[in-house]
Amino acid sequence: MWDNTSMLSADRLVPDFLGRLGGSATALVMSLWEHFPAPMFIARVEHRDNVTITAVNTLQQAGLGSELTCLGQPLDYLFQPSSTKGLLAYCARCVEEGVPVSFEATSRCADSGGICRQDRWQILLVPIANAGKVPTHLLGIVQDSTSSRYPWADPLEMERMIEQRVRERTAQLMAANQQLTYQATHDCLTETYNRRHLLELADNEFRRADRYGLSLCLMMLDIDNFKSINDEQGHLAGDQALRTVAQATLAMVRDCDRVGRYGGDEFIIVLPETDIEGARAIAERLSRTLQEAGGICVSIGIASREPDDQSMGELINRADTLLLNAKRNGRNRIECATASSVSRRNALSAEERLGEARDG
Repeated sequence: MWDNTSMLSADRLVPDFLGRLGGSATALVMSLWEHFPAPMFIARVEHRDNVTITAVNTLQQAGLGSELTCLGQPLDYLFQPSSTKGLLAYCARCVEEGVPVSFEATSRCADSGGICRQDRWQILLVPIANAGKVPTHLLGIVQDSTSSRYPWADPLEMERMIEQRVRERTAQLMAANQQLTYQATHDCLTETYNRRHLLELADNEFRRADRYGLSLCLMMLDIDNFKSINDEQGHLAGDQALRTVAQATLAMVRDCDRVGRYGGDEFIIVLPETDIEGARAIAERLSRTLQEAGGICVSIGIASREPDDQSMGELINRADTLLLNAKRNGRNRIECATASSVSRRNALSAEERLGEARDG
């Protein structure tokens, strides 16, 4: 059974061995040989008590350093004497039976600091036969059962590793989803809500106010002479003006208020549970802050929810009209329905409003 025929040199052994395989199999084994995350070796079988190392894979070379003194040495050169007898017995079984053999070897050795430790090695031997189907070489894969480099050797360590990876991956996915959600709902320049999301939130606030009979105001704001800022100072100055308005507004409103860029230099601020007096006070503070801090003048139109409103779109239209009035009346103004007119209109019944409309 034992073949004493001399084989090719180590640098040609692996290619000759792979040459017996098909093209795709050769590529697969070469990939494993170069990248498999555990030491691998090929040993030539001289006789039962003489198994010689002829090649080691890339990872094993890295571990051994530049001096590959193990080539041409007996197989027990890689292991401690305490495991040599058992190792050779397993090699003999692998050759005689022609089947892969897996076993664990234990040895004691001293580390670089002179401290003795016990190592456990999980070794897999696979027979390699010649053209006559006689096993002449062994492919060995060595796994250090005591090394943290191979956590799959310990089921508990492997479970902890998987749990950690799952936690890390989940955190990454959550962060990515949060970032994507933010990008989908916010204006990238001003970091306020974009128009689509702003209108969704505004509709929700309108339905809530309508259901419970709550007050609701909507403020539409426009930067005065914005085109002149872009034309005379450049678009970077225009962008900075938009950011200044957005930051001042966000700093002034409550958490429950909704601020968004409606389009161009127009912003909408939705003020839940706020009456017309409260909305006007906010608008006056905001206008004063922008003039003092950034030298920016704005025109503002404010509309409040009325009993016969059917949608938030009606508030937006009224606020837009009031904003246009502020522009026509000289800019840097706040236009809104007076508190008395709002109260009077809210007090009218449907029949009274109909009669008022008929009387002109």
